[in-house]
Amino acid sequence: MANITQLKHLEHLEDEMLNYGVEGCHAAVRFMQELLNMLGEKKGSGFLQTKWDGAPSVVCGTDPQTGNFFVANKSAFNVGSPKIAFNYEEVDNLYGTGGLGDTLKTALRYFSQLKIDGVVQGDILFTDKLKVRKVIDGVEYITFTANTLTYAIPTKHELGRKCIQSKIGIVFHTHYEGDNFSTMRALAGADVPQNNDLPEVLLLENDTPVADVAVGQSVLTKYKINVGIIHRMCSICGKFLDNLVSNMGKTGDLKFHVASYVKQFFNSQIRDQRNVDMDSRVTLKELGQFYYDKMHKEIDKVKSDKAKTKKRELMYSGLQYLEDHEREFRAMLTLYRKIAENKQLIIDELDRVESQGPIKYFVKQEGGYKVTNPEGYVLHLDGDMIKLVNRLEFSYNNFTVDKQWK
Repeated sequence: MANITQLKHLEHLEDEMLNYGVEGCHAAVRFMQELLNMLGEKKGSGFLQTKWDGAPSVVCGTDPQTGNFFVANKSAFNVGSPKIAFNYEEVDNLYGTGGLGDTLKTALRYFSQLKIDGVVQGDILFTDKLKVRKVIDGVEYITFTANTLTYAIPTKHELGRKCIQSKIGIVFHTHYEGDNFSTMRALAGADVPQNNDLPEVLLLENDTPVADVAVGQSVLTKYKINVGIIHRMCSICGKFLDNLVSNMGKTGDLKFHVASYVKQFFNSQIRDQRNVDMDSRVTLKELGQFYYDKMHKEIDKVKSDKAKTKKRELMYSGLQYLEDHEREFRAMLTLYRKIAENKQLIIDELDRVESQGPIKYFVKQEGGYKVTNPEGYVLHLDGDMIKLVNRLEFSYNNFTVDKQWK
């Protein structure tokens, strides 16, 4: 399903059915079954990585055409004109001076000294000027905030001392196969030696310690029951899911179909720190109101009576679609909630293990810091990638917290 060529964006597990219909729904079941296997049911073939909330994303390594070391951001994968830089002057020309340009020049200076094989991608966690010593709850930490989360490592810990000494921190998570940037394929993991002798670079690992997870029987039972329910509901909702996806679009009349607003609606719920209601009738009513309000804004944008009439007709058609498919929408909402519920069961178990390590996670608030969890996790399975994120926690923070890199 979420098969990735270049790693630019990952989808949430529960959104797969909104992206691919019934096929995406069955893919979600496959991902959930694999998670069950990895957590002890049987030997799994998947691979879990902990997501780090870094920025910017950096692509670097050996250019397959010239054999020279380069740095770039995700623009390395621009079709026809990859923006890759081999020296400081090219960084300035392609990415500007200051900000991103300075970060990429620091990356070029130090990453070129690492023994990187091929092309890899990672997220910058800090440069030297973005590290700050802070005392939180009586403990002195070296902290850095690249995006939304603040990472904190005790200054007395060995990892904290390495962080203080370093000039740049990064977590590499992806490597690429292929000889052309526009067609390279992303694969899990990056073969960058962790035991390098370069104190200026702090390399942090992102392999999730799955072997340390001990899932209780009650959680496993609930999880397996939910998988069975979700699998059955995929078949029940299948035709409607495919119909919903076929009515989504970014251009023409489909841009204004209610189907095209479903994911926007779920994101708005997260911004308001709300989950899909247990009563699907309540959520369906809220979806209808969300669509109605959005369409009225679209109607207000146009000037002519003819254009306004056209938009109103599209809105009435969308509202009629909701009414005609009320039963199917309610089943889809229940299915969406069940997938999100099962995903959270796994996230909670993984978060418990990650919290035992030396790195602590905080979100900056007015007057101090609030303890939080990692951004989430990425499951790799047979070339597919899907992200597992607590959207009511991290995604809400991501929507609302000011970003350091901006």
